[in-house]
Amino acid sequence: MARDDRSGDFVGVMIFFITLCTILVMLRCYCKLIIVKNVTADDYFSLLTLVSFLVFCALSFLGVKNGTGKRRQLIPDDRYPDGMKWWWSCEPTYVFMNIALKMSIGIFLLRIALRRVHRVILWVSLLTIQLYSIFFLLLFTFQCWPVSHFWERFRGGQGKCVSTSTIVGSLYGYSALSCVTDWTFSIVPIFIVQELQMSRRKKITVGVILAFCAIGSTATIVRLPFISSMNNEADFLYSTIDVAIWSTCETGIGLATSAVATLRPLLRKVLGDTSTFGHSEQKRARTWGGTFPTRSGYVSHPSRGGDNDIPLKEHDGSLTHIHVVNSNDLSPSGSTAELRDWEHEKESRMKSPIGSDPADKGGIMRTISITQT
Repeated sequence: MARDDRSGDFVGVMIFFITLCTILVMLRCYCKLIIVKNVTADDYFSLLTLVSFLVFCALSFLGVKNGTGKRRQLIPDDRYPDGMKWWWSCEPTYVFMNIALKMSIGIFLLRIALRRVHRVILWVSLLTIQLYSIFFLLLFTFQCWPVSHFWERFRGGQGKCVSTSTIVGSLYGYSALSCVTDWTFSIVPIFIVQELQMSRRKKITVGVILAFCAIGSTATIVRLPFISSMNNEADFLYSTIDVAIWSTCETGIGLATSAVATLRPLLRKVLGDTSTFGHSEQKRARTWGGTFPTRSGYVSHPSRGGDNDIPLKEHDGSLTHIHVVNSNDLSPSGSTAELRDWEHEKESRMKSPIGSDPADKGGIMRTISITQT
């Protein structure tokens, strides 16, 4: 038998995701500010998403206080319009925080996507969902005129609203497009990671982390059957509680998983290099030609061509080749270098006094010339 008051379920979901998302986003900020020392646009959008998510939850708590999740007969007549007002205020906030979330995820993936086809797919997906989000935001905000008529009509206020079927249809469209975008953001990284020069185990690990976006879409899919409940104006605050719960889960999961995808440097700092490297690979990463520590970003391994060439794969479209002009001070047999995927490597280098490591003097010694071919 259905309960007449499900507001407690909604409150529990909000408290869980407020705690989880706040912890993970703060860890992301610590990782980028303290460890990596490189804050990018996707980090700012992630923080903006968290702030708007907290605002959304605060408005939802006010809605619960005024009837959200309760049967109409349990809500005093003087409080019902206030409950509708807070419900209305949550919807534009929900759309705005998901605009910020999609921007954060999209910019993060665009930073690591190098092939033109991957970037085009990401850009098209991002722009499409953002344009539709703006349309849906404006439609819901101004579905009644004056805007206050959405809740004041229950006090006898005068005005007009678009049909509920229009709002429901637009939410179906938004949900479907959001699912397509999430799955696109999850599938494209699989192809991006395939072209990185790293072990198969690490490719799988990185690919899984980057594909976390698909998890958030599960909440969007689960919400689909409940969207039609928005047509029930007679018991609106109770009938739409599942929409509210799964909308909170959708954003909470997306924000949490997008933050997790940026925590690899923190995990390496806490767990050590062995968390991402095998013993033999870690040893190779610490030496260059058997003499010098590696420069940040390179892993030494025997040359395949034997011509003292250092090819770069999918790293910089303008620098397609590096040639060692004078390598007498390095390995006499020549070496090639593999581009590492980390955003930083300071903590994984051997501890040595500043100035004693050639890598600390600028990264490229005077005996090496970089030419474009």
